[in-house]
Amino acid sequence: MPKYSFLKYGIEIRPNEHNHKGQMAHIHIYIHGEEVGSMFLNGELRDGKLKSKDMKIVRQYVLENADELQALWNEYQNSAY
Repeated sequence: MPKYSFLKYGIEIRPNEHNHKGQMAHIHIYIHGEEVGSMFLNGELRDGKLKSKDMKIVRQYVLENADELQALWNEYQNSAY
């Protein structure tokens, strides 16, 4: 389960050892520990499928925390992995 989780949901920003260097900032979404998709920090679904209720909750969290998530993304992009 990702480090940053809330309710039944989990989100993860994967560091660049997962080949994310140079990509647009996004988070991976988990529901009950299972990956269901990913979302850009502007709230757009990148891939996967979520129920509308789940999408609303995750999108609200991402939008409210976009600055912090972007800072983490930038830190990973600048790391030496």
